[in-house]
Amino acid sequence: MKKQLITLSLAVFTLAGQVFAQQPNTLISGKLGGLAKDEWIYLSGLTNRQKDSVQQTDKGFKFELNIPEGEGDFYILQVGKRDASGQMNGAFLYLEKGKLTINSKTAEIKEAKFAGGKLADYYNQFQNRPKATGLDALYKQYEEAQASKKTDKLTELRAAIDAKNAEQKELDQVFVLKHKKSPGIAYPMFFSLRDRNNLASVDELLQQVSPQAKNNIPVKNIEHSIKTEKLTGIGRTALPFAQADTLGKLISLSDFKGKYVLIDFWASWCVPCRVENPHVVAAYQQYKNKNFTVLGISFDNPGQHNRWMEAIHTDNLRWTHVSDLKGWKNEVGVLYDIKSIPSNLLIDPNGTIIAKNLRGDKLQEKLEELLGTSQLDRNTFVLTGKVANTGQATAFHIQYEGADGKTVKDSVRIFNGVFSYIGKIASPVEARAYYIKDKEGAPQSFDSYLSFYVEPGIISLTGDTGQPKAFNITGSKVQDENVLFNSLTSEELNLLKPISEEYNKKSMAYGKLKKEGANEAVLNAKLEECEQLRADMAPYYKAMQEKNLAYMRKHPNSIITANRLRGYFSSLSLEELQDFYGKMNDENRNSAAGQELKNEIKNLQGGSPGGIAADFSGPDINGKLLRLSDYRGQYVLIDFWASWCVPCRKGNPHLLQLYSKYKKKGFEIIGVSDDDSNHAAWRKAVEQDKIGVWKHVLRGLKKMENGRYDKSEDKSEAYGIHTLPSKILVGPDGVIIGRYASGAGTDADLDAKLKEVFKF
Repeated sequence: MKKQLITLSLAVFTLAGQVFAQQPNTLISGKLGGLAKDEWIYLSGLTNRQKDSVQQTDKGFKFELNIPEGEGDFYILQVGKRDASGQMNGAFLYLEKGKLTINSKTAEIKEAKFAGGKLADYYNQFQNRPKATGLDALYKQYEEAQASKKTDKLTELRAAIDAKNAEQKELDQVFVLKHKKSPGIAYPMFFSLRDRNNLASVDELLQQVSPQAKNNIPVKNIEHSIKTEKLTGIGRTALPFAQADTLGKLISLSDFKGKYVLIDFWASWCVPCRVENPHVVAAYQQYKNKNFTVLGISFDNPGQHNRWMEAIHTDNLRWTHVSDLKGWKNEVGVLYDIKSIPSNLLIDPNGTIIAKNLRGDKLQEKLEELLGTSQLDRNTFVLTGKVANTGQATAFHIQYEGADGKTVKDSVRIFNGVFSYIGKIASPVEARAYYIKDKEGAPQSFDSYLSFYVEPGIISLTGDTGQPKAFNITGSKVQDENVLFNSLTSEELNLLKPISEEYNKKSMAYGKLKKEGANEAVLNAKLEECEQLRADMAPYYKAMQEKNLAYMRKHPNSIITANRLRGYFSSLSLEELQDFYGKMNDENRNSAAGQELKNEIKNLQGGSPGGIAADFSGPDINGKLLRLSDYRGQYVLIDFWASWCVPCRKGNPHLLQLYSKYKKKGFEIIGVSDDDSNHAAWRKAVEQDKIGVWKHVLRGLKKMENGRYDKSEDKSEAYGIHTLPSKILVGPDGVIIGRYASGAGTDADLDAKLKEVFKF
């Protein structure tokens, strides 16, 4: 919160010793002790933008200007430039015809004495008027609370400051009435009493003031606002206007007759406007189907058409926009006396102004009052983000499955910590998002990603771009459930973290050693260390699985269950998966996750006892064509494995024993290796493990240029294989008689089955 006195901003001066007029009638002179000889003193008009600058001589400094009758106004006298915090060594002066002297023993204007006549009297009377006590102390406490981010304290202090300012206004009203014949009332009228939210009381006060006291620009501007308010106040018919849209087409307010219209005054350069835009986006998307629209009036400056268009696109402002690109002189803005932005007017279907300056939730509340329950476009979700940007991010990236079933990868610019995004989905889906700076690629660290569920509606994201995992997400019931689901295993995750970090270190060390060409003994030793850590983590993963599955069994119709279940396909039996699918409602069955479960069940049925083994073919390790169907009449064990799979490699000696024992009795093994990306490793593993005695083919999974996979020749897919090692035993008639994998039979079960069929 800024102090109400001296809160105006200055443009950067480009001065060349201009003079204000040929016939001066106003003289400002004085001397500032201790002022450096090369320091400049500036004088600038607030309304007329006249500027002058001088350097003080041994005799002091002097400004001469001409101010016609009735054009008395505020000027800024400033020594040097503003400092980094925006503070200036200067004063706001009401000037009209007359003389004013300013003398100080130091270079600080605030320590100067003002003398010379009525102009000094105006200034001194205002500075010495009765003041509400304790206001400066409250402002200091407020700044301290802001620095320490004490939200509750800020709310308390804001209320106290508002109360003190109200007290000051009462004192200033008394001051005006005491000096009602003096133009000096311009000071309190301009700095304290020009309340645009209560112009009726300002009008009542000015009715008691003499014409002489009101014959100046600051008070005339206030009177103009009062006059305009009487024409454009709540309950009045909106004044007609027309202006060109972004393509140059003339748009009239009358074009929107019969609708509720929010006339939104904003600009691409206006930070508070851009911060407010996500609220307007959310309101528009929710009520555009209920006879509501927005008409944007931009205060962008001449030559800023592209900047205006860019802001419209970046902020997702999908409504009609018009502007004459005249900045603060925008003709519609002048017509409605808009002195600050963002500002807005809400007009009803009859063209009557029914509300003003609806910000934040106030706009949503008013539209709900007028139009009832919101109605978004079908399958539409709107994200509104408000972030602390310690990560210095410039864009928000998001990926999810769109309404057409295709993966959507999109991004939106972040402006001053806010953004809005609009997307379409067929049903609630899990989205993956991250924040980046310009020209950076996607983050490599898992902790840099934000995963959350989106569903049709308005969803709010708040947090720090430097800590995506800690984001607060509201507006999605599915996400609320997701948070609850994740909390079930928080204890295990905390215990797993140090072991997992150690495993990652060991794994990276293994990769480095392999790249450096370390021998097999060294590599195997490192793999053993990794495997031991995997074994250490196993009990925690098992506990997490039990908790998660218990929740999913209790909530079979939950979207979270449908989506999370895919992580347990390899751990559950066909019967268990069928049970989950049978208990799902139609919405979940028809969702992407439900269809995936349906296909998984189909594949498992094809890869489980009683199913016909899906035929496959491909070049074997020697380049010869191999077909599963060529082995009809034999018992065939399809071994799904990989060179990099430690449990697979450890199980090979036992497979060699089985092969040696049953080969002559009509037993064959076909190894299907998940090494499509590394043929050399596949061949090397076959040689090292001495398993070239049976048949070998590759899985047949092909990675495409777009990063996706071609599964048209994938041998694992048809059998529902998700973990390695997995084994399928096929009888002589092509019917599967055994499945040995996670969620199914064990190696001991395989041994028993072979002993049964071969009776040996």
